Amino acid sequence: MKPLRLLQRRIIATNLAFVLLLLFGILTALFLNARARSLKEAGRYLGAELRFASVFSEHESAGESSSGEPSPPPDGSQSPKAYYPYVVFSRNSSSDSYTVSVTHDLSLSEADTTRLQSLLQEAAGKDTDSARQGPPERPEDSESLTHAFSSYYYVQGRQGGKRVFLVTSLDNLNASLLRFAAELGGIFLLAGLLVFGLSFFLARMSLRPVEHAFSEQQRFVQDASHELKTPLTVILANLSILKSHPTATIREEALWIQNTETEARRMQELTDRLLFLAKADAKKLPPRSEVLSLSTLVESTALPFTALAFERKLSLALDIAPALSVSGDAQTLAQLLAILLDNALKYAAPGTEVTVRLCRQKKHALLSVHNNGELIPADALPRLFDRFFRVDKSRARAAGGYGLGLSIAKTIANAHGGDIRAESTAEHGTVFTVTLPLSD
Repeated sequence: MKPLRLLQRRIIATNLAFVLLLLFGILTALFLNARARSLKEAGRYLGAELRFASVFSEHESAGESSSGEPSPPPDGSQSPKAYYPYVVFSRNSSSDSYTVSVTHDLSLSEADTTRLQSLLQEAAGKDTDSARQGPPERPEDSESLTHAFSSYYYVQGRQGGKRVFLVTSLDNLNASLLRFAAELGGIFLLAGLLVFGLSFFLARMSLRPVEHAFSEQQRFVQDASHELKTPLTVILANLSILKSHPTATIREEALWIQNTETEARRMQELTDRLLFLAKADAKKLPPRSEVLSLSTLVESTALPFTALAFERKLSLALDIAPALSVSGDAQTLAQLLAILLDNALKYAAPGTEVTVRLCRQKKHALLSVHNNGELIPADALPRLFDRFFRVDKSRARAAGGYGLGLSIAKTIANAHGGDIRAESTAEHGTVFTVTLPLSD
């Protein structure tokens, strides 16, 4: 059973790894997509702020030139509160450096301000040295965030004809993304537990037939070894006795020779039955290739048992419906009936009657063998057709049984598209019933 357990663990681990890897890829893609969308949204917001500030600056300049007093924004409203906190860096003509000109809910430390001034001065210098001699002209070009350091990003544009930088901190966005990542992690953990449970359940379900077959095979080998051990022990004991009398004649040692022959024939019968079951497992039984009269076959097979019944002080009664035909193999069907009759005669009470009945039931033929004797316990009925199973092992061995006959009978019935069942009650005795599909 250890290889099956190892196989089960490997199936669970493989399924779990595959599903979790797939889920991790999906959740990672969701997180990266959410982050990219959030950054794009922040860029659009700051670009809109920059455009609004530029329009307001131009309007304010025009108003001051005409009236000498500041004018309100173009739409008559106050400047909105920033959704993304930011500061505006503009060029100071006196110091020729970029300093904070406007603050919207973002407080910078002195160290961060100095570092940003240096970084923005360097960015402005690169733009001046390149083919592009200034900040973006079109407003939509100002919607692309550039990473500065830590959680700081900036956009650049024109305001009043001058280059300005809007610097924002995405700490709130990162905190939101962190919460989103925690939620995805919870989903990942929960999905992992569900996948593990489902994989374990499916692996158990898929391996259950294999475990059953493996267990049956082990039991089969043990039972077969046990059945072969007894006749081999008797044969070896007889040979030891024969070797101890080297000068004796065959007539003098006839008893030991006869015992050896009997046990050898028992071994031959056992190996023949084992071979039959092995062929059945390999689907190599003779095909159902001919239409035959089941009525005639049952009658011809049952008649030779009449003498055996008489020897055992039993009577054999036949109740056979005429003209019932099935499609199958005559030899194996005769073997099926012989097994049932042999068992019925072995275990019938002296002075009772064994009945073989064949009748028609719709599109099936019902073949039953009935006897009155020792009842089969109810808990033994489900296992009655298992290989090497015997209700009373000591009695079965004394009667020459191996516990394979009923298993062979069930195999033959199933191979012909039928079934076999057993019933045993104090009122009606023991009945074995075989159901076979009719050919007409």
